[in-house]
Amino acid sequence: MAEPIRNITIVGGGASGWIAACYLARFFHRRLASGALAITLIESPAVGIIGVGESTARPVSDLLRFIGVSERDFITRCNATFKLGGMFVDWDRDANGKGVSWINPFFSQNDLHGVNPAYLFAQYGMEKDGGPVRQGFTEAVSVCPALIRNFKGPRLIGAKDYQTEVPYSYHMDAVALAKLLQEHGKRLGVRQILDHVEEVRLDDRGFVAALALREHGVHPVEFILDATGFASVIIGKAMGEPFEPYDKYMLNDRAAVLQMPHADPTRLEPASRATALSAGWSFRVPLFNRVGTGYIYSSKFISDDEAAAELKAFVGAPADAEPRIIRMRIGKARRSWVKNCLAIGLSSGFVEPLEATAIYSVQVALQWLLQYFPDTEFHPAVTARYNKLIDGLYDEIVEFIALLFHISNRGDTPYWRAARHELEVPASLKENLALWRHTLPDVLDLKTDTFFTSTSYRAALMGKQFCKGRAYQQTDIFSESDWSEYLNARLARAQKFVDTLPDQYELLRHIRGEAPAPSVSFIGPGVLTGSGQ
Repeated sequence: MAEPIRNITIVGGGASGWIAACYLARFFHRRLASGALAITLIESPAVGIIGVGESTARPVSDLLRFIGVSERDFITRCNATFKLGGMFVDWDRDANGKGVSWINPFFSQNDLHGVNPAYLFAQYGMEKDGGPVRQGFTEAVSVCPALIRNFKGPRLIGAKDYQTEVPYSYHMDAVALAKLLQEHGKRLGVRQILDHVEEVRLDDRGFVAALALREHGVHPVEFILDATGFASVIIGKAMGEPFEPYDKYMLNDRAAVLQMPHADPTRLEPASRATALSAGWSFRVPLFNRVGTGYIYSSKFISDDEAAAELKAFVGAPADAEPRIIRMRIGKARRSWVKNCLAIGLSSGFVEPLEATAIYSVQVALQWLLQYFPDTEFHPAVTARYNKLIDGLYDEIVEFIALLFHISNRGDTPYWRAARHELEVPASLKENLALWRHTLPDVLDLKTDTFFTSTSYRAALMGKQFCKGRAYQQTDIFSESDWSEYLNARLARAQKFVDTLPDQYELLRHIRGEAPAPSVSFIGPGVLTGSGQ
């Protein structure tokens, strides 16, 4: 009979490795305390961490709360700011050639008598050819765009950790996060070994049996997590698991990154920005103390030097600034779990940074690992089910990001023409796009919606004007006055949030202990309460 796992080894520090260590230590805290389980993290002191400012997905607050990290400590030490959505700038052009901007917010919208309001927006709210500019879709159904535009925080001053009025995530310093989690993991009982892995030793079954360390000798392995990033030291190099690139769907394979000061540190926009450039897009991630920025681009269409120059010109960097160039490995391991080795983070796979899925992918991978946690038999049925789920997650991310490029109407550079016309479109996305010319995205249309839901797709299609000029039968029972009533109620609700919630800078100064605590915190009746944001 198979025995329970008694030793977990994690190779690689950084955010992914230490998130895994803390997550497992928190879940298995009783076994750790009793000595029935040991968790060891091995990281090389010579390997740095990728990151100039990390944008995260909404569920990361659930992750931090689960592993027991104080939100105040996290915000202070990682110079974190709140994020209420992602802004896309100049990915599409209007009839006059002017760049179009839209926001993919964190929100849950209210239906109108059982009908999704996106149908009514398409009929009555969308800008018509030759007509005046009307309300943006996410402005009409979410409070987040108004809060973003007014630099607002998501909760009242004096609220407790993780207590909020609207859904949020963070922008934060990934290097500082790794350090914070390292300290927290050690308190939870994780053993850290600072050493370099000289050799990965496999047994006659192909399992990882031991690691030969430069200073600490031989380290026996029972169950190992590969968190070595793009290097994929264990599952890729030692175990020979093939890598499946996504180059038929994605063009970008480089990042030029740079840190910039705030133009005005008191105006902290609670959103990430992705602005289209000539051969890719530039990100803007506002931290409390600085701005993380960079250029995600394709080396087929622009050189590293040209990309660095374009980035510097775009952000107004000084002439002597030197952007760091990062080569991105876009794709995934054929299987993320092979025998007794599970790859996590960048060693498992990476699509591209556009939708801030990197840390979220680690979070989901750990949730699924606990659902299918093995014994020493490592039964193939268990690993096969886990790998099937991971495949579905990466397919889901690829499809949504592919959509954003494929339905762009930009055609002013070779890069954008290739993104629209030369890349392969995933089969299920192609099928859905044909369907969505006649009906709007629904949960029934998606193979999985672990991260990107039908709401995400509706926001993208509306923001990118895919639905412009289309007629949908679902609006027949509603008049334009019904839409106006719905819209006015939503806009009034958004204004109440704007009037009541503090500026993000002010809120963060209170959380960081840099401003005196307020004497009272009061939520007016019905102002910030209710079911949908």
